[in-house]
Parts: sequence; C-alpha cells; structure tokens
Amino acid sequence: MDSQTLSPKSAPAIPSAPQSLYSAESVRQLDQLVISQQQIPGLALMKRAGRAAYDCLRQRWPDVNALQVFCGGGNNGGDGYVIAGLAAQRQLPAWVFVGVPVEKLKGEALEAYRFAEREGATLVSSLQELPPIEKNTVLVDALLGTGFSGALRAPMDSAIGYINQSAAPVLAVDLPSGLHADSGTADDGAVQADITVTFIGRKTGLYLGRGPALTGEVIFDDLGAAPRIYEQVPALLARHSGDSIERLPVRSADSYKNQFGHVMVVGGDHGYGGAALMASESAARAGAGLVSLASRPEHVAAALTRCPEVMARPVVSGQELEPLLAAPDVIAVGPGLGQSPWSEQLLARAGRAEAKLVLDADALNILAGGRVLAGVKRDDWVLTPHVGEAARLLGVSNAEVTADRVAAARAIQQKFSGVVVLKGTGTLIAHSGGVELINSGNPGMASGGMGDLLTGVIAALIGQGMALPAAARLAVWLHGEAGNRAAQNGQRGLLATDLLPHIRALVD
Repeated sequence: MDSQTLSPKSAPAIPSAPQSLYSAESVRQLDQLVISQQQIPGLALMKRAGRAAYDCLRQRWPDVNALQVFCGGGNNGGDGYVIAGLAAQRQLPAWVFVGVPVEKLKGEALEAYRFAEREGATLVSSLQELPPIEKNTVLVDALLGTGFSGALRAPMDSAIGYINQSAAPVLAVDLPSGLHADSGTADDGAVQADITVTFIGRKTGLYLGRGPALTGEVIFDDLGAAPRIYEQVPALLARHSGDSIERLPVRSADSYKNQFGHVMVVGGDHGYGGAALMASESAARAGAGLVSLASRPEHVAAALTRCPEVMARPVVSGQELEPLLAAPDVIAVGPGLGQSPWSEQLLARAGRAEAKLVLDADALNILAGGRVLAGVKRDDWVLTPHVGEAARLLGVSNAEVTADRVAAARAIQQKFSGVVVLKGTGTLIAHSGGVELINSGNPGMASGGMGDLLTGVIAALIGQGMALPAAARLAVWLHGEAGNRAAQNGQRGLLATDLLPHIRALVD
C-alpha cells in the first residue's frame, strides 16, 4: 500500500481572530475605562506608555548614544517626556524640544515634564539649541499624536521638518505627527517614522491611506488593559491578515469541474481586450471549474491563443449575450468594458441574470451614470471600486472619499447592498456585517491590469462556493500576497500577469 494513503487528510487551518481597529475617540474611551475600572492612575498609564516606547527603542537600536525627543502639549508629549526621563536615568543623553511652553502644560503632561527635568534631561525651547545629530542618535516624535487635524502649524511644522530632514532613525509615539488617526490622510510634511509604538487600541489611520507609508513598523502595546475593557467599546474596523482569513476547503479525490463554478467574464471593448483576458485567466488560475469570456469578436483569437482553457465567445450586442447567461454561476462584468452603447447593453443583460455578479471598472462607471441598473440593489453582487469610481458612485469628489474611506465604503454598500471592495492602500471590504480592512500588496502593483486580476479571483472564489464577504476577503489578501511574491526581485516593472503563477500557488 502506498504510504500516502496512511497520512491524515490535510485541512485548512482554523482562522485566528482579526485585529480590532479603533477611532481616536474610541481609544480615548478605552483609556478612560482602564483608568476608572482598573484603577490605574493616568500618570501611571503614561509612564507605562513611555517605558514601552523606550524599551522598544533600546531593543531596535541597541547602540544608541543620544536621544532627541520632540514633545507637544498633550498626552503624546507627556509620553515623550517620560521617554526622555527614563533615558536620563540610565545616563543616556536626552535632549528635549519643548514644543508647547511649560506654563501651558497640564495634568499628567506637566507631571511628565517635571519627571524629565528632575532626571536630568536637557530641555530646550528652540531647534537651534539642539546639538548636531551624530551617529547613533535616535529622534523621538511625541509632538501631536491623535490630536492632529487640519494642517500643521508653527512650531510643530518646523520641528517635523527638522526630524524629516535628518538622516537619523525616528520612533513615533502612538502615531506619526501629521497623520490623521482615523482616516489615514496626512499633511504633506508629516513625520516619516521607522517605528511607531501605539498604545491601548490600534488606530485606524495607521493602516489606511498614507498611514503605512509613514509609520514604518507598527508595534502595539495594550499597557495592561484587561480584555473586559475592549468588550465595552466597539471597534471601527476588523483588520485581517493571512492567518485570520477563511480558506477554500481541500478538494475531494473524486472532484469534478462542475463542482467549482462556471465564471463568465464580460468585457473587452475595442482596444481593451487585454483586461478581459487577464480577468478570465486569473479566474482560471484561482480555481474556477470553467471560465468563459464574452467579448468583441476581434479578441477571441487572442484569448484562445493566450489561454485555450477559456471558452471565448464573440458578442456584438446584448441580444447575442443573453443566451450565454444561463450557463455561468458568476458573471464578472467590467474589465475593459468601456462605456459605449455595446458596453451598456452587455451590462444591462448581465445585470438581469440570475448568476451572482462582480462589477469592476467601467461597469461601475456605467452604474454610477444611472442609465443602466438604476436603483438596483442586490445582495448577491460584489462592487470593486477604486477611489475615483467610488466618488462617482456616491456623486462626491475624490477628496471626499479619501478623507473618510471607511464612511465611503459603508455608504456605497448601503446604497447598492451586496459587498463593496474599496481598493487602495488598506483595501476596505464593506458588507451588511460591517467594514473590514486588509493590508496586502506593495507599490509595484500600481500598474495596469492588477484590478482585472482581482476581479477574476473574486469571481472564481464565489464560484467555488465561498460566501461573498469571505470570497472578497480571501481574494484581496491572495492578490496582494501574490504581488509580494512576484516583486521579490524588484517592484518596478511588475506586470499584472507576473502574479498569475503565484495566485495559483496561494489559492490551494
């Protein structure tokens, strides 16, 4: 007997719990609950935060021989003063830029200032009083924290400019100054950190928008907050990683193709055939049992040459498409669709089909125009807009979407139902159960065709039986991780089709 028959059947690992992300206001509530219910004084909590950041700094940069700490006026500044005081206690020279006059400091921040002063930290009120930055000096940003909104103002802008113009490593306390704690938007001059040590609750802005580009490595410390504290404050988002995402089940030895769904891709207007071809091939590589393509006649030969496993059919009108719509379980509409009358006809016919839908690209732009599928809400479709498409779906500006991507994703889902995948740095998935975040991928994926691949993967996973939210979740992670693997030899010049072999490897 073959030894393989004696091995236990492998199965996907049970997903772990996702991380909870909080708004700045919710973190303040958590902070107050720790103080009141666990009877930990505010100053003691501040000292825990300062010590956690200081310990992290010494672990990351064991050869540090001097600190320059930049302190604002609130609790974030107080954390900085604690860090400086701890350094001075240990004979590590610590210079502190006092960004807010001492007479304006209050409460725990004032107590922390006195601690730093008492321990021998050097306190200065102007940047010119700081010594030259020498080798093994580490800078600590404790200027603004979660209190930032609007634009940077003096003297904080000058202090942040000083930090960013230096070549020294930077540790940000709680979050980089100039980064919005909720939205991930940032002032152009925001601090660029190497490490961000954040406390009590993970702030949403660390993982959205500009956040990942500014934070460096994010290290979280709950400062001893009890689990019961978190039960009392709802999270804004659930952040998933590869370990917390449901996977496809192991296929049975007697599987056959009709068990794994028939995906049809509809798209490829004149001049845009590649998008539809890439979506079709990605659906096949992500495990769909059957894949068909409905496109302009001139694209059929290229499709059969590129991937003969895809059943390519020429369609010149919505009327020709209609009899083909009875076969697929999932229809992906939009890659290379265009916005011509032909495009509108195809979307109108596909939108009336009984199959589940995935809409992308110009399918979303046509939907936003209100000429096709006007007022339609479906529980069985996935919409995959980027910021511009999201703005058109909501009738607002790109800037308004960017300012609050969580609210935008939620608003689109409420308007159209189903599942919304708002693509970007920190892709958001909104459904009736809430909003989720997945950080996956890299800047090399900022190139044409990447969204077409994602559309095909989502459709393939739905065809294989996954619920729409689970399919969207796994597809976004898988797509980003495939991009990471494809970029191991460099990000520039990365092509969408470079991801295809990695998609196949990861989906199993």
